[in-house]
Amino acid sequence: MVHNDKVLDDVNALLDYNAVKDYLFMTVINAEENKNDLTTMPHTIIGDLAIVYKVMIKTTDERFCAAKVTNQLMDAYGIDVNKLHNDALISSPNMMKPEILPLETMLMGIPKDIALEEKEHQLVVLTNEHKTDGAATMFYAGVLNDLAEKLEHNLYIIPSSTDECIALCDSPSLNIDHVKEMLLSVNKSEMVDPDKKLSDHLYHYDKDEHILEKADDYEKRINKHKYSQLLH
Repeated sequence: MVHNDKVLDDVNALLDYNAVKDYLFMTVINAEENKNDLTTMPHTIIGDLAIVYKVMIKTTDERFCAAKVTNQLMDAYGIDVNKLHNDALISSPNMMKPEILPLETMLMGIPKDIALEEKEHQLVVLTNEHKTDGAATMFYAGVLNDLAEKLEHNLYIIPSSTDECIALCDSPSLNIDHVKEMLLSVNKSEMVDPDKKLSDHLYHYDKDEHILEKADDYEKRINKHKYSQLLH
């Protein structure tokens, strides 16, 4: 665990938005599985994922302590979810520093820059320094776009758990049906804690359009565009 000195020292200040906004961070959960909880807190929906918000209160060498932003807190803050989300986009990288590492770097210690040279066949893990609630890193401003530009490809995103996701290049050599089947198989196994399961759906990031969406929605959009071009 990484000790984080950027914490809210006074818990009594939790009701003061000006005091807490610099300590906000995003987490992401499955929207359907948590639909009851989502009625009690502000959130942002993307596909079948829900971004929710927390305030960092304290960290130690073993754990961090955070408070969920609830509807009651939002009433006290007097802001809307768009304001909350935009402020969380700014503060999240400071509260939960992103870690974007090729799988080869994590498993075999190969230097990151060298590993990323294997563009089309690279698997890149997106998480944070705490390795907890790290899947939200995909929503940090510029993270997916910078990675896509580095790899010179659009990206498919495997939402492997709430703690991390895995990016891989969208290339002609990729068997996308196999990746979808692999995601479903892993989610049905005991490899993923049910509480940390994120999604059965693969996602796609379009670096030219700057769109993150379900892979199925991306395929529909592309096919619709191709069909439209044929008509003209």
